[in-house]
Amino acid sequence: MKIKMLKRFIGQYIVIGLFVFFLVFSIITGFIFQIKKINEYKIQIAQINKQIEDTKEEISKLEKITKDDDLEDLARDKLGMIKSNEIIYLDSSERGN
Repeated sequence: MKIKMLKRFIGQYIVIGLFVFFLVFSIITGFIFQIKKINEYKIQIAQINKQIEDTKEEISKLEKITKDDDLEDLARDKLGMIKSNEIIYLDSSERGN
């Protein structure tokens, strides 16, 4: 009688076992995916922190410039700005023809 009962429920045990296996497998792969995402986010955070530090350094350098002459030189050299009454002459030999 026990053997008939065992044979009768063996299919249900297999289905339940497969369901549990699938459930555990899904949970494990979900955790692995989340760990990978966390690592990617940590890398992105480190890059953004580096950009923030570089920007802070640049701001502190710009704050040190207090004289108008220094600001004018900076605008001329870095930004290529000119005064309204100036005429710019370009040397064509420097253009690399």
